[in-house]
Amino acid sequence: MKKINILKMIIFIFIILVPIVTFNLKKDVVSEIDNRKLMNIEDIFTSDDLTDGIQSFIDDRIGLRNSMVSIYNRSMDVLFDEMVHPSYQYGEDGYVFFKVSENNFDQEFQEIYSSFIKDFQDYCESRGIGFLYTFEPSKATVYEEYLPKGYNYNNENLSYFISLLEEKSVNYLDNSEILINAKKDIQVFDQKYDAGHWNETGASIGISAMLDRLNELDNRVGSLDINNFEKVSFINETLPTSYFYINEETTHYNLINNNSIEINDLESEVYRDSNFRYFTNYKNENNEDGPRLLIFAGSYFNGKEKFLTENFSEVIKIHNYRNVIDYEYYINLFNPDLILFESTEYTHSDYYFPRDMMSSKISNKNIDSYIDLLEDSFVEIENTPLEKSDTNITNITNFSIPIESKDLLYAYANIDNRILDCKISKSENQDYIEFSIMNSDLENVDSIDLYFISKDEERYQKTEIYLD
Repeated sequence: MKKINILKMIIFIFIILVPIVTFNLKKDVVSEIDNRKLMNIEDIFTSDDLTDGIQSFIDDRIGLRNSMVSIYNRSMDVLFDEMVHPSYQYGEDGYVFFKVSENNFDQEFQEIYSSFIKDFQDYCESRGIGFLYTFEPSKATVYEEYLPKGYNYNNENLSYFISLLEEKSVNYLDNSEILINAKKDIQVFDQKYDAGHWNETGASIGISAMLDRLNELDNRVGSLDINNFEKVSFINETLPTSYFYINEETTHYNLINNNSIEINDLESEVYRDSNFRYFTNYKNENNEDGPRLLIFAGSYFNGKEKFLTENFSEVIKIHNYRNVIDYEYYINLFNPDLILFESTEYTHSDYYFPRDMMSSKISNKNIDSYIDLLEDSFVEIENTPLEKSDTNITNITNFSIPIESKDLLYAYANIDNRILDCKISKSENQDYIEFSIMNSDLENVDSIDLYFISKDEERYQKTEIYLD
């Protein structure tokens, strides 16, 4: 009996000491369970209450925390059918949604965002680039009837946004109607897995609708042939970015004959916002006569490019958040035939699409819109040769040319009879014109012509610059 008591004491002391000994003091730790950064020790002293700050720090950093939280979450789910999680919650019939919150109507954002999309469309169409904006609904919009009982779902933002797209004659596709109709026969969002994204079945339906609309702009696109894919069963064991156990079966689609090659050469060179860096590039040598598609899309498209690549000669996908505001840069680089701009209902906010950046956005007019301008000299520029980037080191040449002018409105670069819109920037009281282009587009080019438009839009200046 004495030995048993000693053993119990050892086990008890072990249970007490292990979490203390394994206390996590590393800085800037991100918890996969909570999908957030855990408290640092200095954060204790920024809390409103020091005692609460200490308690929160211990709760975040105590050893074996992930295991204890997982056991607790699993127990609450099995015993009481209750989800204890910082990001997710149960709705009706076991459906999992993001934590529901009040959805405030933001009229100003919808107006600024829809105007930005319209201006983007006008920019593309004036340059002979086909444009389609597509809107993806949230899981809550498609499966509203399964939201937590008592929650009054308000999609006033969506209704107003769609009305603005109609009013501004934006070429858009609303996938919410398509998915709501499709859900009568098939699961387009998994019941539990991924509260934030459609499943692969939903993606195939939504992207098929996009291809049909893109085909109206360019009949080389064609449609999605689902017979080109093999359906396979897949088990999602946990919720995304979580250890919450679900063990839910879903369907994945494998492309039977994949003719596309993923190009990774540009990953480190193509500029993206530091927080939103997803980038993919596929070339299809079996469809060299197909159009080139540039996509600005969010996480709904991650891993879903397979539903598009067979229809195009090249597919380039840029993370849409914030990056799309610099669309000229990407158009200069990739010279697309078509542009697909996609966003999702719950991302329509200042964080992803800053309203100040959208409302202050100024794009060049199409240079072909100017006729009968007087030639003048109002920009000072050093006429020294510009250096191309070394093709053995980089794939992109970024030009930044110092200028002096108080009368410059727009700048353009004519490279081998292709017009690029230049950005005018200022750094340390020095003005620059900037543009980027693929090295492959400069291989047989010895000089470029720069065109400048005056602020009164009545005069222009042409300057030839040689390349080394």
